[in-house]
Amino acid sequence: MAGLRFLLSLVLVMVAALIQTSVFHSIRPFGASPDVVLLMVVVGAMWLKPEVAVLLGFLGGLLLDSLGSAPLGLSALAFTVGAYVTVRSRDRFNYGLLIGVLTAGGITLVTLVTNALIGTLFGEGTLGNPDIIRTFLLVPVYNMLLALGVLPLADVLFSRVAGPRHSWVRSHL
Repeated sequence: MAGLRFLLSLVLVMVAALIQTSVFHSIRPFGASPDVVLLMVVVGAMWLKPEVAVLLGFLGGLLLDSLGSAPLGLSALAFTVGAYVTVRSRDRFNYGLLIGVLTAGGITLVTLVTNALIGTLFGEGTLGNPDIIRTFLLVPVYNMLLALGVLPLADVLFSRVAGPRHSWVRSHL
């Protein structure tokens, strides 16, 4: 069962990478777009064992690094931190969809800040970017809006693959 969860999570991350690099590369409302790969890492990390969840974060970030122009490993490190924060706060997702959505937004913000700090430390000048505040504000909001639909769908999908974990679908929707 654990292998199926990891495989499903990996497939979701790869599909999200395709969507993020094709669709959301050109569609950027208000100058920012959701981080769909990060959202799928968060969704997968909710269901996986801690070590495997952190591996998923690393692989998702590495995939994004290989498709983009950022230094190889920058997003991998930040997404690893995001997966770790998800593992440490996964009980928050059990308090209902609204708290789960807010938690996903908070994890997105932590990951973005981590990425910006590491990028600045390694000469990318990320914190010097004049649009960084807009990114810090809009990307978590976009991810929260997507999480409204993604979290219940992931609950159904993962429950069918490996048994139930959350009760959002039955009690809160």
